[in-house]
Amino acid sequence: MSRALFHAALYASLLLCALGLLWRMSAWYRLRIGPDVQTVTLAQRLQALLRGAATLLSRRVLHILGALFFDVLLQRRLYRIDKSRWLAHLLMFVGFMALLLMHALAAVVSVKLFPGYEATRNPYLFLRNLFGAMTLLGLALYLLGLWRRRTRFAPPRPAMAAAFVALLGFVLLTGFLLEANKIVSPQVFYRMAKEYNGSADPVALKPLRAFWAGEFGVAFDDLKEPITPELLQQGRVLHEAECETCHAAATSAFVSYPLSRALAPLARGLDAGAAPAWLLYLHVFACFIGLATLPFTRFFHAVAAPVNLLVHSAPPRQALPSAARATRRALALDACVGCGICDVRCAVAPLARYQDNRYWLPSHKLSATGALARARFPFGHKADAAGAAALRVAEGAFGCTDCARCSSVCPVGLDLQDLWPAGRGDLAAAGHPAPAQWVQARPALAWAESLQSDVWPHSFSDPDALDAPLSANRASFSRCVQCQTCTNVCPVVAHSIDPASAVDLTPQKVMNLLRLGLRDLTLGSRMVWSCATWYQCQEHCPHGIRVADIMVELRALAVQRLGSVRSQKEVS
Repeated sequence: MSRALFHAALYASLLLCALGLLWRMSAWYRLRIGPDVQTVTLAQRLQALLRGAATLLSRRVLHILGALFFDVLLQRRLYRIDKSRWLAHLLMFVGFMALLLMHALAAVVSVKLFPGYEATRNPYLFLRNLFGAMTLLGLALYLLGLWRRRTRFAPPRPAMAAAFVALLGFVLLTGFLLEANKIVSPQVFYRMAKEYNGSADPVALKPLRAFWAGEFGVAFDDLKEPITPELLQQGRVLHEAECETCHAAATSAFVSYPLSRALAPLARGLDAGAAPAWLLYLHVFACFIGLATLPFTRFFHAVAAPVNLLVHSAPPRQALPSAARATRRALALDACVGCGICDVRCAVAPLARYQDNRYWLPSHKLSATGALARARFPFGHKADAAGAAALRVAEGAFGCTDCARCSSVCPVGLDLQDLWPAGRGDLAAAGHPAPAQWVQARPALAWAESLQSDVWPHSFSDPDALDAPLSANRASFSRCVQCQTCTNVCPVVAHSIDPASAVDLTPQKVMNLLRLGLRDLTLGSRMVWSCATWYQCQEHCPHGIRVADIMVELRALAVQRLGSVRSQKEVS
């Protein structure tokens, strides 16, 4: 490869990468998530950045350094949550970064740190294969985990993310193929002999060729006669005099060497087809393409996630100003790695399946929040499709119980409990308010009467019905003895200034209606929609009835059932 072409491609990819990074990072100061930050200016956000940077000059920098080592480098948070994913990500991170520093940046790192560095000497030859194998193994474990966790409600994965993973695998594969081809290629051998020995004459180099064929596996097709010990010894002497200082035994390349044995029968054809040249071009330009496209893919989280971890490492001494909150919310959109751990731990995750609505899940809610902030919402090309999507997003967003489970298990430290209210505020401002507003516009009895004429296609006994199981299964509430403990500890009941309007049914009355089979009468109840999901009722229930969970399920069911009759009735 000509140096001019190499440098032109390198600088072009670096320029694209730098511009992409600047553009993606600028979004942290352009996007506004939440009604409380809509008036924050760019100047205010930059001032907040400067004030935040001042922490580097305070004792709080120790928190940042600790987060850099434990959370960014060792990925402590992920280790606590899921050790198999931690192993996959650590293998990819350590292997890829070691290849980048030791191999790709050898001219400015390895050569400076290790005098006498040669890529074909040990331990560097062995380490390059080790780090490449670590990255491949980590990538394989990552893909295996994705395959095992595949569901209809898996976290959003843009096509560019899959393309980038394929590109990374292609870089590793072409790297090993290039090294394996160099091991068996007579063409490469003659080029090195010409450069360092001054001669490429096959006859003059016969002893050295014999040694390299036996010790390094070069596939010379003209060495047909048996190699005598004398000829091999002559080759060894030449090797020790001219080659040994730069070349270790090829068997040290424990990945490339076995691969070279498979390529040996094809060595002549590969040389005739200039395989060493085009493999080099494929490998190098794949690296450049990956560098240039990194900021424009989901894998930008490799930059954003560490920044988010460091930003949240030092707890603020006082409430964050609006400018700082605005920047952190925008940063969270890029820092999310799409792991889906939050979806698994979400308190209302079962409702996503029962309501056939993925926007109950945190990863999809975050995606919708970003789309709304970037003016790419509602989804759908047609008005009716966009309206239906917006309704589903609002259903999931306002159905969140704010239990904080998602934030507690996020491996990159996202403050989702700050994002959810902000996203709901944006939805309401965009004309998609909480379902509670239209449900509570009519009394529960009026909704129940409307539902009498509504044909609901899913029976309670149907195991595949969309109904939430707790509110449909008598075993979940039949133990209720109407002791009123749930009502006595309910903060909504305790703080209702006007109980007649704020709480039409107390919690134990909701349980009693379910026992009587009058579930339709509960769906429009103000109690169901005023429930703060503090779980006091559930924690204090002497019979362990999941009162708060049932309330959440009733809300979800109400959106679906009451929405089906809403268009037939005038709702103010």
